Amino acid sequence: MSAATGGAAKGDVFSPRARRLVLLVAALSGAAVLGGLLYGAQLVDPRATPRDSLGTGPLGHQALLVVLERLGIQGYQSRGDRFTGPTAPLFFIEPSLEARVEGREHALEDALAERRFAGLPTVLVLPKWHLQPGLAAAEPPVRPDGIDEVAAVAAAAFPGDDLIVERGLGDGSSHRFQGELGDFAAEIPTLQVFAQVPSGAAVRVEAPRGAVVLALGSLVVVSDPDLVHTFNLHRADHVLLWLALLERFGSDVFVVDEVFHGHGKVLRLGQALGQFPAVLVVAQLLLLGLLVIARGARRFGPPLRDAETVHGPREAIAVSAHVLADGQPLARLAQRYVSEVFLDAHTRLGLPPAATAEEGALRLDEVAERRGAEPAAVRLLGEAQRLDVKAPAGPCWALVRAAHRFRHTLLTATGPEPAS
Repeated sequence: MSAATGGAAKGDVFSPRARRLVLLVAALSGAAVLGGLLYGAQLVDPRATPRDSLGTGPLGHQALLVVLERLGIQGYQSRGDRFTGPTAPLFFIEPSLEARVEGREHALEDALAERRFAGLPTVLVLPKWHLQPGLAAAEPPVRPDGIDEVAAVAAAAFPGDDLIVERGLGDGSSHRFQGELGDFAAEIPTLQVFAQVPSGAAVRVEAPRGAVVLALGSLVVVSDPDLVHTFNLHRADHVLLWLALLERFGSDVFVVDEVFHGHGKVLRLGQALGQFPAVLVVAQLLLLGLLVIARGARRFGPPLRDAETVHGPREAIAVSAHVLADGQPLARLAQRYVSEVFLDAHTRLGLPPAATAEEGALRLDEVAERRGAEPAAVRLLGEAQRLDVKAPAGPCWALVRAAHRFRHTLLTATGPEPAS
């Protein structure tokens, strides 16, 4: 099939149509890489941890979002570090003290201070348990956090105050809470409370042995996370307590922070490209790279295998590529080959020297007419001179073959001897 009909010339890896398809796939792959870097975190859900709103474990917080949504209050999850962005109540439930987002370190104390100074409603729920399945079936699957660790999280809300957090006060797991938010029954094993009220804070809900909900401006701190844990949210009046708190804020929307659970957006290139789905784009780009290398390695065609091409135009072009300049455009080599072929024919025929290449081609055509061959030297030389340096391989190969055939025909045709 000829190059004019869209087929690949002999020696080409791809036809013009296939090359356009490869370029299209490469462009789509590049767009997919950019999309994966910019929006990849939104395409794949992060892996849940035992204490976040993404998992369904006993210490998770997903039940809070589901229950409140059924009651007409919409909950969202935040994975960005613009902590003053959400104007709705922002919940920090059992957070860590530090977080990393896109290479930037953030402290819980700073995030809470930003929200409080901006007057934005914020809720901090202290930690209490961590998931740790026991070795024996009778052992509980959770272990209590150290009181010092809990107090450190509370200190992020009340910097400069010595807080005392106590746990396990009261009789049994049934408790009664009272305060500005209302009266609530609670079912909590080993209740965790504030044994003293920090300076400037107000008690919103308290138990007989200590405060459960404290407020400092727009910041509210809840002492016991069993009020929100999935295994315990449905008991007693726990949901009513959260409804009363959101009603106090005057909001039917709330946001749960996941940055301090280790779910901040990470756009480091190596990690982003090494995870699904961006890893598929990397594999596609590697495949395209191999195809480009394969095409470049066969620039001058496949290895010569048949004897009839040993002294043909392929050999001349291959030698010219090394002698003149390795990697020189094929169109320029084709132009020089046509000129050399006509000069060789002119010399072999013993024609008188010509002042220009056009004059030499004209004399070759005169010899061709006398010998009964088609005069094509002037036409082929003109086509070679007009050949674009970026011309595809098909027209170049067609031109050098035509020049080679013309010389062969001219030298082997019978007819009157050329005039000297």
